Amino acid sequence: MSEYSDSEVDGVMTCRPPSSYGSMHSDDEDEDEDEDEFEPEPTETKVRLYRSGSPETAITERTHTNRSSIYQDGPFLRQQSIMHREASPPRHEEPMTLEQSEVRSDVRTDRALNEELDDREMCETDLQEPSNESAAMEVQEEQSKEPVYDFDEIVVHFEEPKEPPPPPPEGAGLQFRHTHSSLTLRHVLMAMVNSLGQLRRSEMSYYKRSLSTHCNFKKNYSVIADLTDALDVADKMIEVCKLGEALYLTVRNLQSIGRDDLAKTLRKTCRRALLVYDLKEVLDRRYYYLYEGRCRPGQQRYISDVYVEPVTVIRGSREPINLENEVQRIPYTVEETPIRAADIFRPLPPEQKPIRTVMMTGIPACGLTVAVNKFVIDWMEEKNNQDFQFVFPIPAREWHIGKRGQLSFLETLSSYFGEAENIGFLEKEDCLSLFIIDGLEVCRHQLDFENNETVTSARKKAPLDALLTSLIKGTLLPNACVWITSHVSAAHKIPANLIDRFVELRGLTDENKEEYFTKRTTEPEVGRKVYNQMKRSKALEIICHLPLFSWMVAFIFERAFRDPEYGKHPPGITAFYSQYIVVQMNRSFEKYRGCNVEAQRWKDEDKTFLDMMGKMAYRMIQEGRDWFNVADLRSVNLTYEDLRTREELTTEVRRASKDVETWVFKFVHVTIQDYMAAMHVYVAFRKHAKNVFISNQMSWLQGTSKDRPVIEMYRPAIDRMLASPNGHLDMFLRFLIGLVTPGTEDNLRGYLLNHYHPKAKGTEDVVKYINKKMKESIHPDRRRNLELCLVELEEGKEEK
Repeated sequence: MSEYSDSEVDGVMTCRPPSSYGSMHSDDEDEDEDEDEFEPEPTETKVRLYRSGSPETAITERTHTNRSSIYQDGPFLRQQSIMHREASPPRHEEPMTLEQSEVRSDVRTDRALNEELDDREMCETDLQEPSNESAAMEVQEEQSKEPVYDFDEIVVHFEEPKEPPPPPPEGAGLQFRHTHSSLTLRHVLMAMVNSLGQLRRSEMSYYKRSLSTHCNFKKNYSVIADLTDALDVADKMIEVCKLGEALYLTVRNLQSIGRDDLAKTLRKTCRRALLVYDLKEVLDRRYYYLYEGRCRPGQQRYISDVYVEPVTVIRGSREPINLENEVQRIPYTVEETPIRAADIFRPLPPEQKPIRTVMMTGIPACGLTVAVNKFVIDWMEEKNNQDFQFVFPIPAREWHIGKRGQLSFLETLSSYFGEAENIGFLEKEDCLSLFIIDGLEVCRHQLDFENNETVTSARKKAPLDALLTSLIKGTLLPNACVWITSHVSAAHKIPANLIDRFVELRGLTDENKEEYFTKRTTEPEVGRKVYNQMKRSKALEIICHLPLFSWMVAFIFERAFRDPEYGKHPPGITAFYSQYIVVQMNRSFEKYRGCNVEAQRWKDEDKTFLDMMGKMAYRMIQEGRDWFNVADLRSVNLTYEDLRTREELTTEVRRASKDVETWVFKFVHVTIQDYMAAMHVYVAFRKHAKNVFISNQMSWLQGTSKDRPVIEMYRPAIDRMLASPNGHLDMFLRFLIGLVTPGTEDNLRGYLLNHYHPKAKGTEDVVKYINKKMKESIHPDRRRNLELCLVELEEGKEEK
């Protein structure tokens, strides 16, 4: 570590060349001003590195939080932490160019060799002093203490100031603490200066040339070429590269020039800042892009280009699904507390206890994983929740991929984030971290909170299941926060008494939908056309509260508006529902089977599952109910396990006890139930020549040919819809008629229909029969539905 006498410090203060903090003053009157300004305090002596304001200062300031003391007071060096050395006469040398330094580094005179030998002896003497590392730590500490080692970190003493920072605005999340000392600009800058200040002139030259290979300095090497002072070099690096990257480059380049001792000390001194930088680099690669729908290479998008914040509420007694459709309007009288997605850990005014564990639930396709992505990116970009020093998102589907056997929590964490190995300071009270458990429904562990071993140390080896339960209970890392996302059907795995706040995603509002359609495209006019086209159908407008469905509508309609040859007739709503079923089934395969080609292949049991779920949905429509239970599943030869591993179409709404027979389920939307019922009826007629509207005996009398005219199926269906007093068959009939169009039926080929299936016959008779019924005296709402059925037939036509 470099040592300076008081006279040397004064010389540094008065003879420093200009830097990004402003020009230094070397005149006599400036020295007088400095003497007046730097009066020693009674308890400790501070030497102020004064730099006047300059335009470049703002750039460096943006690399740190607004609460850094460097903005108002500048960095301080404690006099008691500066190691004194016998003053030696200063050597006056002319500044060298890069070429001259290279030449002179090879020509070694006797005087140079003697000077280098003296320097080496002095360095060896410094290395033998036991207080070397203590001095490095004292530069950072507010009080002089002996160094304490925590794995590879030199602990920085931190006491929360008595005056709390001003409360952040709504949407800024948890941000009520001061920044930890080891993460401030002042601490990192001083650590860099202490390391660079120990370099000899030739080593500093090598250091800068090694730095010139970095992309930020490759083209503008001149900004550091003439800098010789350690503070100027460190300051310029932070200005150009920002704080974390500048620190990382300093450590790497010290190693490249053979000063591993300085690199090691700097790494220990700034261990937390380095981990934050490494962690953000990993999170940037993993979460900055978003796959809409399914994960397909080349189809990712920037999350900031498509993300629209959904409605988030603190869970009340309302059901998790939206029961609204074109026919039925549900007045909601339950008052729920809305909350911003970034504020889920922020206590509300009446609450006094901090929020440690949050459970966020929602139905499939409501955007839980996207909400996690956005939260992580906002923390990484320092937009909100800056109280968290570290954020570790661990998808539940990856828990079984890590190391095997009994491991400590730190070893387990390093399986997912190699940068997080041996970070014992996670257990300290001054280290607030967040662990995100995303997708609890795919967790393969039992999470036995009653019988699992209780783990209290992050270094103790235990089964992964015990580590997870201890983390959620708070016996392990009690100062950390835990955020769990889960479908409603799996939320019961965590006892309610261990959750401080239940939050639920409701989906998109009408304003959110318009923002999404116009935001996701580079042509806002196309986005507005898509939004207007979506508004034409009340059914699409309602179900587009699901972000996944909005993506499908935008993807298909954008193509139609950009490509004139895509089709003269835009697809009807039935085509969207057909695609939605297929996409959701494929997504369930990815979650529970994997992403390889074989796992993504549709099996016979998958096709049977859809057919049987449609059969059950048709029974539910006939009975006038929108819920089902395990007994209903057994009636169509399905089990709860079949439903659990293909849960993208349904959700659990009520659980009275641990008995599975008491659990109640619903489709994610009532129109999904209508479509599944219509799909079952249509496939039964087209594939098996079975008309479900008539008895089996009558169907046998009419024949079993698969080429029977579809009017035989539609005639009784239309009659039953017209006889419905409350219109509960309106959407069912519209989907049933929409399936017959060639453009829509193709979506089922290869799944529920054969690839080479004969085209439907008799569609013209269906149009004639509908027109005939519309001329009769029927209810206005039923007449309107028949008109929409004709629209569905027209929009589903193939291009001529």
